[in-house]
Amino acid sequence: MNIMPPWISNIISVQRKESNIYYSRWMQLATIGIDNTPRVRTVVFRGWSESYEMEIYTDKRSQKYFELELNNKVEICWLFSKAKCQFRLRGNAKIEIGKEKLIHWNKLNDKSKSMWGWPTPGEHYNFDQLNDPSNNVKENKYNNFTLLKIYITEVDQLLLHKPIHTRRRWKLKSEWIEERINP
Repeated sequence: MNIMPPWISNIISVQRKESNIYYSRWMQLATIGIDNTPRVRTVVFRGWSESYEMEIYTDKRSQKYFELELNNKVEICWLFSKAKCQFRLRGNAKIEIGKEKLIHWNKLNDKSKSMWGWPTPGEHYNFDQLNDPSNNVKENKYNNFTLLKIYITEVDQLLLHKPIHTRRRWKLKSEWIEERINP
């Protein structure tokens, strides 16, 4: 049995308050590029694993996939605008290749699955590629689909209260240690 990290209830509480806001699942994922420079992009939160790893989907052909193969350290910034709360989560990304990938794939509807057959992310745009029937091969779509699991080792929460913001941090040592820090 996995013990729930102490910070996760804070995130779940804020998520519930903003569950009707479609973009509340969007967050920024930072990686280290192949050229050793920072890269940030918006990704969609997909859920928590049974061991409280954050789950994100990505395309195996994307640059972030190759970056994570070289350096799996990541940071996520997740802003909940209505709650005026920001979480920064640090950890290590793991590319899931086992049965969990298939379980997540099977949860997607056909329209969602179709995006994994789009042309290769980041390559030059070619209008004709979008209508190419070879992009509709089921195996290619599944092979392009990747489940990332982020094992969180540090969480920083900033509450944007007026007139004084409050901030706290949790760090994983042998157990989770919480401390209040200056905003």
